Amino acid sequence: MPTNALLVIDIQNDYFPNGAFPLHNAEKACQAALPLIKQAKSAGWLAVGIQHLNSHDATLFAADTPGAELHPKIAAALGDAPIITKHQADSFFATGLAPLLEHHGVQNVYLLGMMTQHCITHTALSKQLPGQAFIYANACAAPTQFLHDLAIRGLSAHCRMA
Repeated sequence: MPTNALLVIDIQNDYFPNGAFPLHNAEKACQAALPLIKQAKSAGWLAVGIQHLNSHDATLFAADTPGAELHPKIAAALGDAPIITKHQADSFFATGLAPLLEHHGVQNVYLLGMMTQHCITHTALSKQLPGQAFIYANACAAPTQFLHDLAIRGLSAHCRMA
């Protein structure tokens, strides 16, 4: 059983150019995530995709829209990895993520994705997080570089940077 898990959080089309809410360095973070996903899977870690979905009338991540879909490169890299759907910033809140990690004996959680100051932060600081959280800062994105850096500085008090 893996003791490490990689959570690939909200790397969805709406965060890229022509999406509903493009982020600063979204493409750079996506490209940095790809080898990390491959590396984690090769090492036998549990890789989990996290997908934020909202109601059909939402302006961001509206269910059943192309913008809500995982970025195609991320979806391909994840392959048959489990995908957890969430509706809040914390990837553990009202989802099956905690039982999934427990089932696999996960003790350390590595995070990457979008948005650094919101979903990455809430997930990394979740009460349901097992063990230690590690952040791949170069594989995260936010609306601005300032917000990304601010969130990473704040997270460094509670998490390790990978």
